[in-house]
Amino acid sequence: MAKSQSVDPEADFAPLPLTVQHERSLPASSLLTRLAARNGAPSVYQFCVDLAFPVDLLFRGEPLAIAQLAQLAGCDAAALSQVSIRHLGHSRFRLRDEIATTHSLQRTRIRICPECLRQYPHRS
Repeated sequence: MAKSQSVDPEADFAPLPLTVQHERSLPASSLLTRLAARNGAPSVYQFCVDLAFPVDLLFRGEPLAIAQLAQLAGCDAAALSQVSIRHLGHSRFRLRDEIATTHSLQRTRIRICPECLRQYPHRS
């Protein structure tokens, strides 16, 4: 796991040369995963270490980390923030209009939206 970092408010991330389109329902954590794969990273954590990007703060929904991911992806930060998870404190998170606890969130398995999979270009 990547070392915990603080968000550097001075960090300015230029859009990556290889990006993916931000779909309006795609939260920040999923966008980050797609960006890492698109750029050939062996893992999301290695991708973030290579870029000095604060992955743990993004997964907690820190607004500045979401804005910095939007810079990397070349997408609208407000739209990304609207669909991304937010830490509310005391093991509670908000995702859109739903409240979840750390017990109900599972991030250890890869889950793929079937529609997203159909849209992804297949490799031969």
